[in-house]
Amino acid sequence: MLRAIKIRLYPNKGQELKLNKVLGCYRFVYNQMLALKQQEYNENKKSLGLTDLSKYFHGTLLKDEQYAWLKEQNTKVMKQAIRQMLSAYDKFFKQHNGFPKFKSKKDKQSALFPLEAISKHNTFETRHISLTTPLKNIKFRCSDLYFSRLQKYNKNIRSATLSKTKSGNFFLSILIEMENTELKKFEHTNEQVGIDLGVKDFVITSDGEVFENKHFFKKEEKQIKKLQRQLSKKVKCSNNKKKAQLKIAKLFERIMNKKDAYIHYVVNELLTYFDTVFMEDLNVKGMLRNHHLAKAISEVGFYKFKEILVNKALVNDKQVVFVDRFYPSSKTCSVCGYKKRDLRLSDREWVCPICGTKHDRDINAAMNILLEGQRIVTAE
Repeated sequence: MLRAIKIRLYPNKGQELKLNKVLGCYRFVYNQMLALKQQEYNENKKSLGLTDLSKYFHGTLLKDEQYAWLKEQNTKVMKQAIRQMLSAYDKFFKQHNGFPKFKSKKDKQSALFPLEAISKHNTFETRHISLTTPLKNIKFRCSDLYFSRLQKYNKNIRSATLSKTKSGNFFLSILIEMENTELKKFEHTNEQVGIDLGVKDFVITSDGEVFENKHFFKKEEKQIKKLQRQLSKKVKCSNNKKKAQLKIAKLFERIMNKKDAYIHYVVNELLTYFDTVFMEDLNVKGMLRNHHLAKAISEVGFYKFKEILVNKALVNDKQVVFVDRFYPSSKTCSVCGYKKRDLRLSDREWVCPICGTKHDRDINAAMNILLEGQRIVTAE
């Protein structure tokens, strides 16, 4: 199975310059190819493919003295920029993703290194890695588990993605083919659970366990506003403005790291004790259209939670079953099945008029999701 191992790079000044050059050239080739493809279609209604764009890259860009600095870079890496741009087009037409946009140095930057562009002499005896010829012996840090996997599967590396965050940190995501048993972390328990996702509390289980919403952004809101006020007073394009922007980027990165760590913690807790997790198939994009709750929903990270839960369950031979998003889990009594149609969002508790059971809104919803999920699995 192919899995990615993410490590943080700690380049020296010379290596940092070379890494920035690679990312800059990669971005330049991507933008040039995107502009050419759009121009050719607008003028001649012709769609350029990989062969046409590769000919332009080798025959025009590399031979133009104006772009002599492109010759310093590995052509196999630069051609990945063309493939990435064409992949963005495919996703736009097939998966209805957004239309391909031009890359900016202000955003997070990345470059894909294929197998041919990665040094074959990486034994990982020390925490240093080599990529193409100019990029040798770059120091990195990672967990002991990841380092042992790099040592064990150093011959199974398939590709590597170099990225640079807005705060200026470099990371390398190494794609490795490894045994599936190596990745399994959780034992089988034959237990099932229903979960309800919320804004007040992050995850509520049908067993009554509550994982609170940590409000990572809310806790740092004053600091964010303070830094943004300082930024607004800086002179445009000045070094002080760049320093202020870097401070904000580092703060946001720290908040995101805390949020990601908490999501992983919740997912690990669920998969440790349960083999099957039932949850609503939430329409997060639609939920964000509610302007009263959009900020709170985006800060919680429902989509990322769902993505991590599904991926970890797949690796560990566990199951995530989705219940229809229109199923009235909060309004239905989990004991007798009565539906309270006039239940409002502000009603956190309610009493069933038929069986007299007092319900906590979220726990009741999680119990109904469990029952509905079990019905779906049985019907299959």
